[in-house]
Amino acid sequence: MKKVTVISRSEMMDNICRILSESINYYNIESYNILKHGQISKQTLDTDLVIIELGRDTNLEEILSGLSNSKTLIALLIKKITVEDLKKLFQMGFDGYFHGRMELIEIKLAIESIFEGGQYVHPQLCPVLMSDYIHKNSVKEQKPTGILSEQEWKILEGITNGKKNSEIAQELYLSSYTVNNHVSAILRKLNVADRTSAALKAVKHNWLTIP
Repeated sequence: MKKVTVISRSEMMDNICRILSESINYYNIESYNILKHGQISKQTLDTDLVIIELGRDTNLEEILSGLSNSKTLIALLIKKITVEDLKKLFQMGFDGYFHGRMELIEIKLAIESIFEGGQYVHPQLCPVLMSDYIHKNSVKEQKPTGILSEQEWKILEGITNGKKNSEIAQELYLSSYTVNNHVSAILRKLNVADRTSAALKAVKHNWLTIP
């Protein structure tokens, strides 16, 4: 059974871990609250995936030095952070970048994605990641023909800018049902598993840029 350890900073996250542990029987999920028990630097973390809830005084170096297994996967749970600090964290290449307002089902799917060998980046964090990529690799966008329809390109552009389906629907005067169907078609046509992967693929291939 895969073990997931959450280095938490709040009772809310401890409760979330408890609920996840009760609802998912194929992962062993536990939390360690550093505000209650102190830094974990002198302890050895033997875990398959560690999720670190960031705070102002979080010492990533100390936490990571406590990992006993070099193959341990590492994800960050990000709440309030400056754009520049977030860019630095992206450059470190962790296995997951979670958002502080994720729903339980999102956390579950993110954990599964990481264990399946992917890198998880929450859609709300994507605009910063991709704007940094564009800044370093700025070229004029070139949409390929025959892949997506004009409407699908508009929807993908909204996804790339971190917008939710409901926001895209409102902007394009479409129903949420229609946008959901278009998103499913986009994922299928681009051969990707989720919205984040679709947005990253579009930026990587210079199909779209972020204003």
